[in-house]
Order: sequence, then C-alpha cells, then structure tokens
Amino acid sequence: SKGGDTMRKITYTVMPEDDKSKIKSILRQKLGISAAVLTKLKKSPKGILLNGEAVFATQEVKCGDTIEIALEDANSQNIVPTPMELDIIYEDEDILAVNKPWNMPTHPSQNHHDDTLANGVMHHFKGSGFTFRVITRLDKDTSGVVLIAKNKIAASKLSDKMTKGEIQKEYLAICHGTLEDENGTIDAPIQRKEGSTIMREVNPNGKPSITQYEVISEENDLSLVKLNPVTGRTHQLRVHLSHIEHPIYGDDMYGSPIEGERCRLHCRAIGFVHPITNQKQTVEAAIPIDFDIIKTRL
Repeated sequence: SKGGDTMRKITYTVMPEDDKSKIKSILRQKLGISAAVLTKLKKSPKGILLNGEAVFATQEVKCGDTIEIALEDANSQNIVPTPMELDIIYEDEDILAVNKPWNMPTHPSQNHHDDTLANGVMHHFKGSGFTFRVITRLDKDTSGVVLIAKNKIAASKLSDKMTKGEIQKEYLAICHGTLEDENGTIDAPIQRKEGSTIMREVNPNGKPSITQYEVISEENDLSLVKLNPVTGRTHQLRVHLSHIEHPIYGDDMYGSPIEGERCRLHCRAIGFVHPITNQKQTVEAAIPIDFDIIKTRL
C-alpha cells in the first residue's frame, strides 16, 4: 500500500503518570497535536475514541485506557496528477521523502502547471484523496531531499518543527574559488532586494541569517562545500556564498551564468524527529552525476 489513505489513526495507551488527565492535555503534551488539529478532531464524530467509544476531549482517563484519534484527510487541491518517475528515498504511513531532480519546481506556479514534483506525487497517490503538503521546498534548479507530510497530523507537527528550526538540512555546493577558511560561519542578514519579487540580498536591515560551511575538496579553482543552514531564508545559501565572493557554480542569479550549466546546489540530507514515532531519523539523497566536475569521494 502506498499509504495515501484518507484516514490516519493513531493509538496511545494511557501511562501511570497520565492518570486522571484530560484527553486534550495528553493529545497536546504527549502527542504534540496542535490546537488547530485538536479542533478538527473535536468536530469529527469519531475523531476521539476512548476504549473504542466516542468521547469529548475533556474526558478524564485512567492508566491502561486506550485513546485513539482519527483524522479524515479530504483532498481539496487542484493539482493535476502527472505520471513521472519518482526517486523515493523513504516512505511510511506519515511521511514521504523524494530526491527531486534539478530543473523541476516543487510546486505548480503560473508557468508550471503539470511538470512539478507535486504533480508527480499526486499521481503516485492517485485516487486516494491525497493532499500535497510539502514541508521542505527546493528551488527549481536545486536537487535533493524534499520532505512531504502524508496527513494533517504529520504536517502540523513537522511544520512546527520547521518553524522552531528543529529540522536539520545538509547541502552540497560547488562554488567558485578557494575559500580562505576550511570551515566557518556566514552570519549576514538577508532581505528582499528592492524592486524585485524574487531576488534577495545581504542587508543590515534584513532578517538574521546564518550558514555554517565546511570545505570538502578543492580543484581547478572550484570548491566542494558542505553547507548547514541554521536559518531558512529564501535563497540563503546562494546569497551567502555570493556575499563572501564564492558564488555557486552555474548560479545565474547570484553569480555568473554558464552556458548549459545549472546551479550546483544539492540537498544531500535532512534530519528530523519523526512526527508520530518520535524517533530521530535522517534521509539522504544520492549525489547527482553533474557534481563530478570535482573528483572526490563523499
């Protein structure tokens, strides 16, 4: 099964320390359910069950009781399902991780109606009422891991972790020149460039933006660099590397366009705590062939 069912059920057995607690407290504190999702559960006839019986969220529980929550996931989107080969790295009932190729937008836009990752994922779950809820987006020409939530509960919890900076991302980039230090931190605020809806720039009035980097190898006046964005601003890595005068190879927006070459930026790995199992997890994407302009082992 592809796991794109319209109903996701989660069961929790009441622990001794939960005795006499209200269900809503357990859902919020133990399962990390957001206020918005809790409201939806309350409105569903069988959204909250205690030992198999429908109850209110204010019901008190005792040790050994079983709480079950079920959230219907109706698809209200208008994303065209498009058959395409997906490089699925990981999939379970709650999350999907895909290695997105370069030259593919994550989400449909005015100029891209049916050739995006969202279209391919919708076809993967065709007929199951699936809703596309992307947690980590990538630019069109950036390849690598994209994390997608498969239901409202997973989406709510992962989005919250994203906001709190609790999802770790590791990128690889090939940039021009030789960096002065083998590793370091770029701490330079970023804001939207005046007169542009897309471009960003380093500006003292911008939002705090931090990138950690480590040089892996150097060859032919190019550097292969590992990047860990501490913050998640739009175009952050591209802007920061350009700011220190080592723009990414092939970046036509913040560097110099190279005929027939794409921006060499790849999201290699994402680390996170699973929204349901609470286990630490890392998903990794294979390194694209076009990174072989630097010969190194990774």
